Amino acid sequence: MNNRSCPVCSNPLKSKYKLKFNIYYCPHCGLLNSDAKFEYSFQSNLESDSRDIGLKNLRLKNFAAITDQLKKYYGPDIHKIKGLEIGSGNGWWLQTCQQNNIDCIGIEPERIYDSYHQEHKLNILYGFYPEVNVKQEKGYDFIIFNDVFEHIEDINGLVESLKKDLSADGTLIINLPMSTGFFYKAATLMHKFGFNSSLERMWQFNFHSPHMNYFNDRNMEFLLNKHNFLKIDALKLDSLDFSSLKERIMADKGISKLKALMMTSALRLMKPIILNSKPDIKVFCFKKRL
Repeated sequence: MNNRSCPVCSNPLKSKYKLKFNIYYCPHCGLLNSDAKFEYSFQSNLESDSRDIGLKNLRLKNFAAITDQLKKYYGPDIHKIKGLEIGSGNGWWLQTCQQNNIDCIGIEPERIYDSYHQEHKLNILYGFYPEVNVKQEKGYDFIIFNDVFEHIEDINGLVESLKKDLSADGTLIINLPMSTGFFYKAATLMHKFGFNSSLERMWQFNFHSPHMNYFNDRNMEFLLNKHNFLKIDALKLDSLDFSSLKERIMADKGISKLKALMMTSALRLMKPIILNSKPDIKVFCFKKRL
């Protein structure tokens, strides 16, 4: 029997899909929620080198768009602000900050990229937020999540911690995948015909850090409003770099080279449809209500 309640609006959740983990749906706000668990061994069916090749150009392009937003907010004071990234991964956002003379520190639970972090002199503390002590006397001017927020189970406790660590005029930036995007809708359609692998992949159930939630515009804003944040911007970001599709698909060790080639060809044929569909990735910017 399901007695789960929605972490966004507290209404009862309904069972939606039964995959490796169960997926639930909130009829009130549309949140999609899973009962997946984080694997603290950090072992998963993921090929990090292929994943990095498939993602790097895309991420750097999207990070440039987010940097432009920060420049819009802070203008000539951009070089005086202090930022915090939660879940720095390979450190590409921190490198973007370095290149733009933006002071930003990162928190990262994994050490798979620590040699890369050291080589590029990235300011990273290892551990989980908010357990890692990153307190600033006046708070951070911005806190950013890049494809991390959807992996957090206790989102209400998280947002309350963020509120304490942001400065009075600080900006919360959340860059994440959307449940209303082309690829999530396509995966649910394939599930109806008995093909579960795409939906499993969208939730990253074969990786050690699966998605706990999938958001849409409405429930994302509802969640932050509930904690006294006000949305100031929401921007569409690109979800694919068509020049490195094969490498991104091959990041999943469970996909053969032949299947990866077929999927790459199909996606390239669908490029016009994908580019004109609802965004798969958005970045939301919030300010605390004073």
